[in-house]
Amino acid sequence: MAKLKRARLILVFCFLLIVGHRGAAETNHEWMIRINIPASTLELLRAGQVWRRFPVAVGKRSTPTPLGRFTIEVIIENPTWYPTGRSPIPPGADNPLGRYWLGLSLKGYGIHGNNDPLSIGNPQSNGCIRMHNQDVEFLAGLVRVGTPVEIVYQTVKVETAGDKTWLTLYPDYYRRFTRVQEEILTAIDQRVLRYPVHWDGLWWLLEDDRPQVIELPRELRLVLDGNAYPETAFLWGDQAFLPATLAGLWGEISTAPYLELMEFMRNRAGQVYAVFDQQKKVINLHTLRIYYKGRLFPRRGWFQDEPYIPRELAELLVQDCGPPDRPELLWASAEEDRWVPLSTLTACWPELKVNFDAAEWVLTLGL
Repeated sequence: MAKLKRARLILVFCFLLIVGHRGAAETNHEWMIRINIPASTLELLRAGQVWRRFPVAVGKRSTPTPLGRFTIEVIIENPTWYPTGRSPIPPGADNPLGRYWLGLSLKGYGIHGNNDPLSIGNPQSNGCIRMHNQDVEFLAGLVRVGTPVEIVYQTVKVETAGDKTWLTLYPDYYRRFTRVQEEILTAIDQRVLRYPVHWDGLWWLLEDDRPQVIELPRELRLVLDGNAYPETAFLWGDQAFLPATLAGLWGEISTAPYLELMEFMRNRAGQVYAVFDQQKKVINLHTLRIYYKGRLFPRRGWFQDEPYIPRELAELLVQDCGPPDRPELLWASAEEDRWVPLSTLTACWPELKVNFDAAEWVLTLGL
């Protein structure tokens, strides 16, 4: 009798161990599911890290997918669909639930397969999460009842790869945001960036279409003729961009707020040259500076065989030095009535003191 009691106790103890082990398996979750509505993605996390990512269909704006933290409450293979006011739809090709139904702890909502693959990646459901049938079958083979599910609404994603930071903008399906800049700044405030961002350049580069992926432009210091320029440039990919206000140095106005560096250099051959210090992230610009009576003239000149002077300076010389000796030469030589060769100035005003440093691109004029 004692042996029988001891055997029963051993069996009960083993049973408790088994039940306890199974209960631990149900509560100690290896997997977690995270669904982002704007991205139309379901991420399967393992030990807190994204292990797989699947495309999904989410709820329409009129029937949005609820946000929050839930759990998998039931897993049903070959489910029957019970539409409101209609006859049940048995398992099969016509069943919109597909091969599996993973019911959430929020009644009436779940993750399931589908019979309309083209809907995946779009907001087309009545609030549930649709997956491709092969994907939901794969998911159902890994997760268990009690697996946590988090449903979020993140229209902006920030990722860093190497020395680059990328911004992904997803569609705002439910019209929860009205200002894209606030969306982006809120998302970026939660990250530690590896370089200073040129915000105005980012707003200029952004397009209206979504989704879109864009690299965050890196702010660059800009030095003009040895002095810090009040505006900054930026690096985007392998292209550098300059503030268009630089065109004002030659009396021009740009229709765009920024100018691509190489294009700027090509269009202004002889007017400017640049040195980009990659290590210090600084662009040094050098222009033909003209000093008249000891002061830097606000308009820059340009250099081709000899220096060319802006017409405004020639008109100032008329006021200061009197009529030119050869007026017909002065105005006839002005290219498009804008530029005057230095040789023409010296011919018109022989008394003009001239010093040109070709290495430094500095022209000094005096009386």
